Amino acid sequence: MDSYIYPLLSALQHLPPEVVSIILFATCILSLLSLLRLFGEQGLYLYNVVAILASNIQVLKGVQFSMSSEPVALGTILFSTTYLCSDMLTEYYGKDSAKRGVWFAFFAQLLMTLFMMIAVGYPPLPIEALGSAGTEHMPLTEQAIAILFTPSPRLLFASLLAFAISQFIDIRIFQALSKLTQQRALWLRTLMSTLISAIIDTLLFSVLAWVILSPNPVTLPVLIFTYVLGTFITRALVSILSVPIMYISKRFLPTRVHYVS
Repeated sequence: MDSYIYPLLSALQHLPPEVVSIILFATCILSLLSLLRLFGEQGLYLYNVVAILASNIQVLKGVQFSMSSEPVALGTILFSTTYLCSDMLTEYYGKDSAKRGVWFAFFAQLLMTLFMMIAVGYPPLPIEALGSAGTEHMPLTEQAIAILFTPSPRLLFASLLAFAISQFIDIRIFQALSKLTQQRALWLRTLMSTLISAIIDTLLFSVLAWVILSPNPVTLPVLIFTYVLGTFITRALVSILSVPIMYISKRFLPTRVHYVS
């Protein structure tokens, strides 16, 4: 299996980061549409949970894009597609279903953090136990797990709060525009709900994490140009690309579906 995985990873690493981002976005959309087709409402729940967990791990990896002078944290593309997922739940299964999807993702992140913190709490293997077969990799693995899953309380709080508030606003805007337009102009409610919720999530998280709760608050220029604009530009692009995906998603609805317009 390794003989297939490592050449694939090497090939990806030799591509420009912008191209890998396109591959990531395409993978997100294909996964989302496939899960909708195969499992309907439950498939969208599954996507929402996995996307939240994975994006919060991706954010720990930095990448140097050609358009940016500073390294950029990953996770934005994958995270942004959760708002498209919520819009699909609202459009096809109703607002209560969409809210349920938000809570599933919210508590999945809490439980994942709790379970992995307990795992990190186990004492490392003693040196004398590392000589047996199959244990050579464990010190490095333990370090990696500790780095990945020892949370910053302020970042965890800021991200969960911003996620929940912005997602519920996204659902409310989507539903309100649906009623206002008499269930027409799908493009309008998709674009506006994702754009507005993206602004709210980005601002709320950035202000909480890097100003209000930070022991060393950043200056306003740093907040805007480093933490807000860079993230929002990517999320705005995903919001625009979400519009045609919403129209395409109708073709991926399961044969038996309770459509809520």
